[in-house]
Amino acid sequence: MSTLTRKILVGWFVFLLFLILFSKIARPENRENFKPKLSIKLAAGLCSTRVGDINSHLEDFNDFLSTALPFYEGSKLEKIDNLSSDLEGELRLNISSKFTIGLGIGYMAGKDKSYFQTAGIFPFTSYWIYYIPSHLIGFTAEPEFKTVPINLRVCYTLPLGAKTAILLSGGLGYYFSKCSLYKYNLNVPLDPARPDCFLVEISNKYDVNGNGLGLLGGVGFEFKLTDTLALVIEAQGRYARIKKLEGERTYYYYNSSSLLPELTKDEGILYIGERDLSDIGYGERCPDLIISPSKPTGLEYKNIREATLDLSGISLRIGIRITLL
Repeated sequence: MSTLTRKILVGWFVFLLFLILFSKIARPENRENFKPKLSIKLAAGLCSTRVGDINSHLEDFNDFLSTALPFYEGSKLEKIDNLSSDLEGELRLNISSKFTIGLGIGYMAGKDKSYFQTAGIFPFTSYWIYYIPSHLIGFTAEPEFKTVPINLRVCYTLPLGAKTAILLSGGLGYYFSKCSLYKYNLNVPLDPARPDCFLVEISNKYDVNGNGLGLLGGVGFEFKLTDTLALVIEAQGRYARIKKLEGERTYYYYNSSSLLPELTKDEGILYIGERDLSDIGYGERCPDLIISPSKPTGLEYKNIREATLDLSGISLRIGIRITLL
């Protein structure tokens, strides 16, 4: 999400604070007539999410394969869809006839799975005169993210009638997140009799976690069905970028010319960039995700930075609110 959108959310939150102060000054609450009410809201819908660097890596890797494999049509390794499921439950307490404090917990998730096969030369090369494929090349990608946000927000009620009202809300969210990516590559010789062609199998499995703070702002519509039950429709914007994703990478490599496969596990922070992977047949500047305790340095690494899970986006939900007390 852009800096402008972040400023809009901050401005929205400041505007709500101004409404609180102005309401207290201009129209003091009649405490004798007001009774606090406790209610619970249950809602479900869809959310748009930028996802961040897992998707960015798959985009870059698709572009890389388009250069290395002339018969590759591109975009076969699919990203996580920006549209995913969104669930939320919220406990609300009316602190006045206009203002409500809400404490909620939600769930957002997205995943995808894709596979393709094509003929090509392995190790990869972008230089050829006569392109005669040597291998049947197959790739699998399985990206996924899951997030549980804890939200604290203030709502301001604008009554439209006896049963309807508009709700303006703003607040903070804390996001507990997990994301993963599984990439698998199998290169099978088209002519096993060729002495320079070997079966090569490569897999990378990333599992990382991260937590972080975000901003919330939204608008909702409420229609009272009974004295204790109301229909709620709401739209909510959010700005949340989770950094310092920590976890592990499990790497597997097998070449039929060697006797034993290679299996390694790295732990640390997730980084994104380019890496010289000529030793496994991918070339000098291959898009890569790296797990390392600190930022990787050296001639084999290019354009390295910390990877980010970007949860910024918009949620559209519909649900009910039940008055408990």
